[in-house]
Amino acid sequence: MQKGPPRFRTSLRSRGYPCRFAEHDSPVHRMGAGWKLLFGVFLSALAAGGRPPLMQAILVLVTLAYYLSARLTLRDLWCDVRLFAFQAAMVIPLYCMLDGVDKGLWPGVRISTQIVLFYLPGAVFLRTTRTSEAMAALRRVVPYRLSFLVFVSVRFVPLFFRELEEIVALQRLRGARLSPREQMNPRNWPDLFNCVVLPLMVRAFRTADEVSRSAEARAFGLHRERTYLDVAAMGRGAGEEAVGEVEGGDGEYPVKALTD
Repeated sequence: MQKGPPRFRTSLRSRGYPCRFAEHDSPVHRMGAGWKLLFGVFLSALAAGGRPPLMQAILVLVTLAYYLSARLTLRDLWCDVRLFAFQAAMVIPLYCMLDGVDKGLWPGVRISTQIVLFYLPGAVFLRTTRTSEAMAALRRVVPYRLSFLVFVSVRFVPLFFRELEEIVALQRLRGARLSPREQMNPRNWPDLFNCVVLPLMVRAFRTADEVSRSAEARAFGLHRERTYLDVAAMGRGAGEEAVGEVEGGDGEYPVKALTD
């Protein structure tokens, strides 16, 4: 009997995009972008080196408290880490197959937990910080061209999560073996590379070209200094998720820059 197309319980858009900026009035939102970045790097470094079970348990509690203090919900948390749940479902059985359940279970759980803990502080930073705020905070330390490159690249993380979900959904409709159960079989891994990784790389190169052309059209990099719109000073509008920036220190070429 021929199988029909795969069914999805809910639409991809209804679940939201990972790491999408969320406008809230929380202690984390009110923190400076530099402090959030330093604290996030500190937590990620501890996650990378935290091997004992007690230390990992403490890091899980601290990271969850940091995440929830930004007024983000458990639904947002699942939206941000659900891809890592599929990764853990592959890593833990592989460790158990290689070293046995007794020796391989804890290393698989530990590595999967470390990956999530390393990633979550960055997700909090993306969900609570505008690109303009992050660039304005680092303009005295890092040249604005470099900070623009870094934070625009980071800001496109939610876009590529969305692109990944759309590519997987379309390729599964075409018959690619990409479900978590099918990917447990190593013989189906070529489908993951040919149907997901390669199209995602093509879209990434195309997006990078479009961003560079957009920046050039807005005369980005024409002046040594750059001005910024202080959203906090103007007051945050309810539901506002995008804000313009002004290019040029002398005000001669006002242009609308990339937004959050």
